[in-house]
Amino acid sequence: MLFKVSFVAAALLPSVFGAAITARAKIEDAFCISNGKYVGYYQDQFDQSCINIVRSCINTLKSDNSTDLWSVPTCVAALTCDGSNLLVLAQCQNPEVSVTGAPHLNYDIYASIVGDCAWQDGGCPITFQNYVDFYYGQLTAIGSDFWPSSVDSIKEKWWTPIVDWTATGETVPYTNFDDWLHYAFTGTS
Repeated sequence: MLFKVSFVAAALLPSVFGAAITARAKIEDAFCISNGKYVGYYQDQFDQSCINIVRSCINTLKSDNSTDLWSVPTCVAALTCDGSNLLVLAQCQNPEVSVTGAPHLNYDIYASIVGDCAWQDGGCPITFQNYVDFYYGQLTAIGSDFWPSSVDSIKEKWWTPIVDWTATGETVPYTNFDDWLHYAFTGTS
């Protein structure tokens, strides 16, 4: 029986996967609405500043008609504070948004996080202070009236999960951060 099922599956592969995929399946509206209620909730904690970052990201993607999450600084910051919820919301706005298929993190954004050392031979990793400055910089850029409750909460809620996932110690190099953006919320590594 296994042979028959395998043979049938093999026979169907060209018809199923032969055509180019032009768009992801549309996410159900009810799921999008439900996830919209949880913007700013991540690691079982709520942060109002994150809502402003997520909204700015989604609005920029919409206004630019873009699917490239990692070329928008607020989208990079938003993933760090909203996790997979941001990805769902971006795909609700545009089903063509792909997380694992997205281009690499725009290196200019990375350089804006770490500073001029990004352009030196071998570059340099993101430190916790770099991350805090980047996140606060994005809040300033969008004119946010809300700020995280403390730097300690930023470290606990957002930075520690990044360094834990990347397993690079207390700093995070470009390639590991880029991998985190692409795979941390997909169930793959």
